[in-house]
Formats: sequence, C-alpha cells, structure tokens
Amino acid sequence: MEEKIFLARVAEQAEKFDDMVSFLYQAIGLKQGEDFTIDERNLLSVGFKNQIGANRGAIRTIGAIEQNPKYQKFGTALKEYKQKIEESLYNQCMTIVEKV
Repeated sequence: MEEKIFLARVAEQAEKFDDMVSFLYQAIGLKQGEDFTIDERNLLSVGFKNQIGANRGAIRTIGAIEQNPKYQKFGTALKEYKQKIEESLYNQCMTIVEKV
C-alpha cells in the first residue's frame, strides 16, 4: 500500500492524474475497511478533482464553440463529442462514488 501512495504522489507531481487515480484505487483496495489518513484523503481529493476538472473544462470549451455562429455547420458533431465527454465524466464520478 505504501508503494501505491508513493506512486500516486509521483504521478501527481508529473501531472498524470489518470495514473494518480489508478494508483489510489489500488491503494483503496488494499485498505480493506480501514479509515484513510488525512494525507490519503488529501491525495484522493487532489487526484479526483484534477481528473474530473479536465473533463469539465473540455465540456465548457465545447459549449463555447457551439455558441459561435461560425461553427454552426458542425453543431451535430460538436454535440456528439460533448455527449461523449459528458458520459466519460459521469462514469468517472460513478466509479469514484463506488470505490470510495
């Protein structure tokens, strides 16, 4: 477990938040009902916040592009792409809720 927490910290510094969350999921699996330390809770918070934040930012960006009349002809493609990202965000959130 200590190794997974260490690797989560390394991934955080490398800004590889998907990897960070993956290491944290592995650490959670090893906890087996034990409470998290304050440090572990902070790592979880940072990892999930950054992972989800990237998708939220992408949704906002696509929403802004959709509003631009210049790109109206791509409306269907933009909507589909935004839905794909929204589904990914939803799945990430549900995974977090189920694992933690």
